[in-house]
Amino acid sequence: MPHSHSPSRRALGRSMAALAGLSLGLPLASVAQGVYPDKPVRMVVGFAPGGSDISARIVAQKLSLLWGQSVIVDNKPGAGGNIGADIVSKSAPDGYTILLTVNSYTINTTAYKGLSWDLLRDFVALGRYGYSPMVVVVNDKLPVRTMAELVAYAKANPGKLNYGSAGLATAPHLAAESFSQATGLTMTHIPYKGSGPSVQALLANEVQLSFGAQSAFDAFIKAGRLRPLAVTTATRQAALPDLPTVKEATGVDFDSEIWYGLSAPIKTPQALVNKIGEDLRKVMADPDTQSRLREAGVQPSYMSPSEMGQLMQKNVATWREVITRIKLSLD
Repeated sequence: MPHSHSPSRRALGRSMAALAGLSLGLPLASVAQGVYPDKPVRMVVGFAPGGSDISARIVAQKLSLLWGQSVIVDNKPGAGGNIGADIVSKSAPDGYTILLTVNSYTINTTAYKGLSWDLLRDFVALGRYGYSPMVVVVNDKLPVRTMAELVAYAKANPGKLNYGSAGLATAPHLAAESFSQATGLTMTHIPYKGSGPSVQALLANEVQLSFGAQSAFDAFIKAGRLRPLAVTTATRQAALPDLPTVKEATGVDFDSEIWYGLSAPIKTPQALVNKIGEDLRKVMADPDTQSRLREAGVQPSYMSPSEMGQLMQKNVATWREVITRIKLSLD
């Protein structure tokens, strides 16, 4: 709904947006058009600080500069991210409450029974901004240095290894579960309220290993406090060139990553979806945004709203098959 402003306030807003655009070295055409946003935008993150919100805060800051309005990151952890998704699904479809959308939501929408929301029914994609390869990481006290050694150790000590994840039915949980099944390992899963708490548990040796986003582990890998064994993607990653893939290291066919994007309530007008998607594209074209995301362990990789929508549909179908196979059902 359009808001009325005095000419002086409108002029001030335009000049602020122009300055923000200049500071990014970005085109200004769409910034000066229309009034969205003319107040702060809330970006809900369904996980605890220290995980997926690291990259979300980088993108939020850049959108704030472009828009001349604050983009406030609001952590609402719990239930594998479902609390945050529930909040956004019930919000006004006006672009002022958006969801940091990670591919764990393409799992949750199938794995959890009785959800108040459905990813494909209740949300519209606004665009993906990047992905993070998952890494298999162990506590440095665990006497293993390769994936082969990890498998051997787990088989020699059935049920004694705990692995942590960002929550039940998150991508790291299902990646570890799929790997355990493929290799015949018996390990105990301990879910946490997001990557941040999961990493802290790994550092404290409450759990001995984790599958998770490189972005969550990166600082501790660089500091030598956690030991990476492999990446879960189909090919090696430029950021970790010496790390083999799970398939290389074990022969298990494996390809899994975590992606990050934004979505909004389903009834958000298409023109607004297009504008936010285009503004996200501009932000992602900024070399400083790309550099900061890479430093945080996220590979910049923009997808338009329609491309991200197709990715969501594909992922939901893929994970539905996995969830059926491992008989996972959560309340």
